[in-house]
Amino acid sequence: MNHTKEPKRGRPLKKAGEMKFKDFRRAGMVISAYDELRLKNEKHSVAVKEAVEVLTKGHPDMRISDTGVRRILAAYRPRVSRTTILFEPSIVTETGRERLRRMLEQVPTAQREQGAEAGASPEMQWHIPRLKYMIRFGERPSYPRHNAKETTT
Repeated sequence: MNHTKEPKRGRPLKKAGEMKFKDFRRAGMVISAYDELRLKNEKHSVAVKEAVEVLTKGHPDMRISDTGVRRILAAYRPRVSRTTILFEPSIVTETGRERLRRMLEQVPTAQREQGAEAGASPEMQWHIPRLKYMIRFGERPSYPRHNAKETTT
């Protein structure tokens, strides 16, 4: 009788409190697109739909839907919280791109020093982004209704 423990079937469980970088980046892009549209006085439902359109046009390989946008907003913008994480897009300048390129050129050397295979690193092609997201904590944005009654005091 063999008592070795077999791995559980199905999708492996995520570790609590951990998130893949690509999921965090995706959330940042969604929140940034949504905020941009809300600042243009779009209603919530329209901003959600247009955020999906903007992201699928700009990143055709990214899978996103209205429900996905709503889930991300619910996770990062809970109604009970006054403070939230904000993602602000900005264009990477040419000097910034050159600085990043020089830093990335150092990666293969550092990998070889740490014992990585020498043949694997030179083949890598680094993608230098044109857009970066500044991340900061701030007050949760308030988008008042455009047709709200005016209060007189």
